[in-house]
Amino acid sequence: MATEMIFIDAPSQVQAAELASYISALRADESEALVKEVATLLEDKKDTEAVKVLVKESKTLLEAPEKEFESAHNLLVAIVLRENDKTDVESVLKTLITEPTQKTALKFKVLSNIFNILPANSPLRLAVFTAIVDLAVASDDMDLVLPQLQYVPSWINEWGVGLEAERTLLLSLADRLKNSGNPYQSLEFLLKYLTTFNSHASELDSQKSHATRGIVESIALPEVLNFENLLKVDAIQHLKAEKVYGVLSVFMSGNVQDYRALISKDAGLIKGLGLDEEEALRKIRLLSLASLGSENLARELSYQEIAKALEVDEAEVELWVIDVIRAGLVEAKLNQVSRIVIISRSIYRTFGTPQWQQLSQRLSGWKQSLAEILQVLANAKLTSAAVSTAVITNN
Repeated sequence: MATEMIFIDAPSQVQAAELASYISALRADESEALVKEVATLLEDKKDTEAVKVLVKESKTLLEAPEKEFESAHNLLVAIVLRENDKTDVESVLKTLITEPTQKTALKFKVLSNIFNILPANSPLRLAVFTAIVDLAVASDDMDLVLPQLQYVPSWINEWGVGLEAERTLLLSLADRLKNSGNPYQSLEFLLKYLTTFNSHASELDSQKSHATRGIVESIALPEVLNFENLLKVDAIQHLKAEKVYGVLSVFMSGNVQDYRALISKDAGLIKGLGLDEEEALRKIRLLSLASLGSENLARELSYQEIAKALEVDEAEVELWVIDVIRAGLVEAKLNQVSRIVIISRSIYRTFGTPQWQQLSQRLSGWKQSLAEILQVLANAKLTSAAVSTAVITNN
């Protein structure tokens, strides 16, 4: 274009006419058919119809020069939002994310502008955020969205969207994050999605595949080492009669021997769930060592005991201890000369009645030890006082 377009604040009708003129110029339409159509509608006080015509023709704005792209779309957005028509807003969003163009960064900027212009509690923000995610996926640039995901739960509350819309967003995020190589964030949103289903059997039945996916992905991801939170999800509890729940139970509180027993009954179970057998065995060994540590805190564990529990050679014990320390499951010291391990801290994989009893026993032991120390101190104080008295008397 020979002449740079400059957009200024003006009454809505003036802005609409200005945008129509700009679109016509982009098209090099000498007949100015669009300008005349919009002008006629505005003269007839049919502002809403005029806006719809502009929205329909907004695809042309994608051809705007880069230096005018944002301002042109900002003008369109200002006109559309003034009418407060959800359909028009969604049409603009659809055009931005589906029409082929190389101006991805500018599109992100326009979408961000729309999101920020809308009131914090506007339900329209859901559609805009979804469009931003769609564009991120289409441009293979999901990293642009990742920093904002932490706000999604609070945004959902602010927007006041319905339950179905919330579920659609959460599951969509879970799927897109998984496909874009962000498995941990994907699992987080999948579990958020599953928690929206209550104890109604019909609803829970419909979510069996997603609940199974939640269990399988939790087991498959190397850094997921705590499974107790899965038990708080009704949709996962609803799988108690399924084989996959048996696998979860082993990873939640079982050991290597329990794992071996499970797969001996169904050799194809782990592979059938899409899990890597070697990785699954590695994880259960790490978890088993953590449990062994929590049951024997501050006690000397021999290499032989650990090797037996993990079903590995004694020569591998040190490597397993190092791995479990790196995983953050325990704190421990190795004595290579004595071939013992002393675990000073270990996570509890579950914390139920047995763990409370174990804690009670430890507290009782510490209480007894403190009582004995206090008694020793008291006796020492009495002895010291007696000696002091004797010295004074002798003097």
